[in-house]
Amino acid sequence: MPLTRRETLGAAAAAIGMATLPPSHAAASKLILKVSTPIGSYQKMLRELASRFTSANPEIVVEFTAKGENWDPLLQATLRDGLINDLPDGTWQSLTYAPLLARRGYAQSLDPVAGGSAAFAELGLSSALMEAVSAAGGVYALPFGTTVPVIYYNMDLLKRAGYTSVNPPSTWEEIIALGVKVAALDRTIDGGFVEYDASNAWMFQNLIAIFGGRMMKSDWREIAFETAEGLRALELVWRFGDASTVDMTREQARQAFNAGACGILVRSASGITSVAKAADGRFDLRVGQLPVPAVGGRLVGAGHGFVMFTKERERQQGLWTFFRFAAGPEGQMILARHTGYMPVNLMALKDPAFLNQYLTINPYHRAILERLAITTDQSSFASDNAVKITDMMTEFMRQVLVHRTKPEAALAAMAELTRKLLNA
Repeated sequence: MPLTRRETLGAAAAAIGMATLPPSHAAASKLILKVSTPIGSYQKMLRELASRFTSANPEIVVEFTAKGENWDPLLQATLRDGLINDLPDGTWQSLTYAPLLARRGYAQSLDPVAGGSAAFAELGLSSALMEAVSAAGGVYALPFGTTVPVIYYNMDLLKRAGYTSVNPPSTWEEIIALGVKVAALDRTIDGGFVEYDASNAWMFQNLIAIFGGRMMKSDWREIAFETAEGLRALELVWRFGDASTVDMTREQARQAFNAGACGILVRSASGITSVAKAADGRFDLRVGQLPVPAVGGRLVGAGHGFVMFTKERERQQGLWTFFRFAAGPEGQMILARHTGYMPVNLMALKDPAFLNQYLTINPYHRAILERLAITTDQSSFASDNAVKITDMMTEFMRQVLVHRTKPEAALAAMAELTRKLLNA
């Protein structure tokens, strides 16, 4: 419909008035925060996270910038940007890199803007997880999501092997004994497999942790795995070799399990959605906890979260507001809807409404949620030889699994070579 002369004049006058007003009156001033992320399948989740946050906080806009195909390339891009003083306001990174970014002076402590360490407990984050992102007396990342190792069971194969319980086994003795029985059913069936070649020696870190040990000392400079706990971890891998009848890679083992040709598989909980889809209509799938024999035992998560780079107070406060939103119930539910990662907010998981909605999305997580309270995060070696170290550990674990090298000899060699590479 054509505008009348009065409407046209009114619109022109309004336009002139807007043009002469100061910018703060012409449009609401917004704080625009830039956060780097990996390129990948989670862009839809990040878009919803940013959109929902700005809806609740109209004065702040979060813009995500994708750099690197996954966590490692993103870290390398971050380190390069740091060298030329071109860091964004913050980043979404693997939590294991938070201490490194803090040592480089790039990551800023969250304690001042959060108002003290109590703020993290009030958000529902466990002390074990916060310990993993702390260095030099400060917290340098706010966790957003994590995954833990779990055990996948083909209950049809377990029943064929004589297992009668409707629930999965709960001890390593039962698990390995069942794996051996499943392996004896048929030469084409593998009894069980532990993903020894998970990146960053993640499975080795977990097997040490469940017995109460740890990979590195608190200063991150000295190894801590040449202990009784480290030996028990490798002895467990050796015993798994009795059930693992084929020398397989991680991908081959996953394919075998999804095809119904493997009875027991130890891998990350992040694979539950894809495994459940593969098992649907093929075999009865159960997911169980990784047994933690030691009283002080823990699990080592593979978590991710947000790190703050900006030193400007206003921008820090804006980022902290966003970080809290991401770790809060709404942000955690957005994470659950779009990914296979588990929430880190233990308080949200105690809310029946949140828990019911979450378990509707991820029903297989019901059996493993309680493990979040004792879940810390993986450690990385503070060395340019970090990849060489973890590759070496992976090879020794393979040799132990296939009974080529005994646990005692493997542990001694792993410790000696790790020290050499750390000091090279």
